[in-house]
Amino acid sequence: MPTVSKVNDDPRLRPFVQSLETAPLGDDDLIRFRPDNGDNGVAAKVQSSELYDDEARATLRTLLTSPAKETLNCFARRRILLGRRTANVNYFHQAISAYSILSKVNDVPWNTWFLAALLLGEYGNDRDVVNLFGGPATPGGSLCRSLQESIANGGSLEMCHLREVNTTYGTGMVELPLPHDVAARGWLRAPVIDRDDAVYSPKSNLAQLAVDIADGLDQLEGTHTTALEFSRLSTGATPFVPTLGCLHCCAKRGNSTFDVYVAELESASDARRLATEVPDEEGVAASNGTNVVLFLAQPNFDDGADTPIPETATLAALAQDVLSRA
Repeated sequence: MPTVSKVNDDPRLRPFVQSLETAPLGDDDLIRFRPDNGDNGVAAKVQSSELYDDEARATLRTLLTSPAKETLNCFARRRILLGRRTANVNYFHQAISAYSILSKVNDVPWNTWFLAALLLGEYGNDRDVVNLFGGPATPGGSLCRSLQESIANGGSLEMCHLREVNTTYGTGMVELPLPHDVAARGWLRAPVIDRDDAVYSPKSNLAQLAVDIADGLDQLEGTHTTALEFSRLSTGATPFVPTLGCLHCCAKRGNSTFDVYVAELESASDARRLATEVPDEEGVAASNGTNVVLFLAQPNFDDGADTPIPETATLAALAQDVLSRA
């Protein structure tokens, strides 16, 4: 009869995973970030996992579900941002600890958020961090040590593909897509992201402008916006618009969902031209100086027509008011 490992019956592990699946964690908006009590609950769980022996930690990784892994990744990003705001290195350690119990090496965002935790927490020479991943002989431990060596002489958030922004919410982060010079092959094929697509170097406080637009939308009755994040800018007429930076969210109002873009272009004439090129049936656009705000209808694949944007006059007034104060 085959022997069943006692660790599989460890009464701590399945409840641990279930608590992650249902954790009341805050959203993943890292520009409009606010800490909440859900973060502390996950932190307590993550810290307790460091006391498990290697066999229990290995079994825990096999039990993690997709929702549990999503919670750990979201928690880690939120902890890194809170650590940046408060200069509390404990938060960076908690983020690294969360990454260390993910199931697979590819589950960890090594070159972005994990690297940021190492850099901001000044863990470049801390061997205990490597041990969380099973030591330098494991794939995770080897990657961790390699990244530590890459920041031995210092570094910046730019090498982590992150940009720091400051708004009325406090310090926030904009994550840029990783550049890929060559498309992946076979089952791992993915779209190529050119290096120029990931530009975020606005001269104005574009993040604050985006926050004011998104918060203004949320104050409209029956309207809710998603998280603000980096995006390429495109319209129906122009598939790719060069910008100095562009932030995006979606807004749902009634039965309509539309895209919201806030961008800074290279010149005021470019911004004016773009705003005037958006036809009424596609959405609402306004510009001031080099900044432009667009509310664009999303395609309706059921009947081939775009879903109309409600109350366009209200949206136009909001955009013009926020742009005038920027």
